[in-house]
Amino acid sequence: MSILVTGGTGFVGNHLLPMLDDVIVTSRNAARAKQKLPAGVEVVQWDPMAGPVELPADKRISAVVNLMGDSIAEGRWNAAKKKRIRDSRVLGTQNLIRGLIDSEQKPDVFVSASAVGFYGDAGEAVVTESHPAGKGFLTDVSRQWEEAADEIADSGVRVVKLRIGIVLGPDGGALEKMIPLFKLGLGGKLGSGNQWFPWIHVTDLARMIQWAISTPSANGAFNATAPAPVRNAEFTQQLAKSVNRWAVLPAPKFGLKLALGEFANSLFFSQNVVPEKALAEGFEFQFSELPAALTDIVNS
Repeated sequence: MSILVTGGTGFVGNHLLPMLDDVIVTSRNAARAKQKLPAGVEVVQWDPMAGPVELPADKRISAVVNLMGDSIAEGRWNAAKKKRIRDSRVLGTQNLIRGLIDSEQKPDVFVSASAVGFYGDAGEAVVTESHPAGKGFLTDVSRQWEEAADEIADSGVRVVKLRIGIVLGPDGGALEKMIPLFKLGLGGKLGSGNQWFPWIHVTDLARMIQWAISTPSANGAFNATAPAPVRNAEFTQQLAKSVNRWAVLPAPKFGLKLALGEFANSLFFSQNVVPEKALAEGFEFQFSELPAALTDIVNS
């Protein structure tokens, strides 16, 4: 019984794979992926944009973890970039599911990444999984991504969609670029800093994926965020404190828009997202509070 993982060579995959047994990873470049992945991980060559995935005939896929998607934070959001962001998630997921169905590989569970971008800018509202979708490009992509994942539910497969917040870890994600700046005393809040910042430690995200695979009652959308979201100003202060620096240089929205283009707007979204369903289903966070999470990451 194997677990198929897409996006397994990325930041989250690097933390997830050591927690799983008998893993198959898809990659556009199988030879390069084999050099990066732990020994014993099987790699299947597959371009998600080219067509359905072809799976080993001698393997029984019991679970699928779908983590693929073009980075939203790298590169300006022109028309071509937006198309890559959308297609890598929506079309890629559709081709993955078609490949599973064509090969008569019906897994027991399909765990698919989504994002808190589903909710858009929610202001001061407490955002549980029942909160409606917002507006904007990231909302549209997240909604279509989840709809694509739901297509396999018609085949009797349990589908779990994780609406992931800002993932924090020592070797990738948001902090990879932020920690060096903060160590130089160049970090600061975004605008007023009043916007809510939904975060999760990468270890807890990997654990939640593993939990979603092994928990039969887990079904539908789950907020993959820590139980204690903070405002951007508090996040900034805590990160600066963790590296023994001051954070005194706020980043104005107009400056970020000049540097990053349309993507900068999403940095100012306020999303007070809480993992109501995961907590109700019994998932226990290892890092519930930001100070402990940042201490662990910086010390790593």
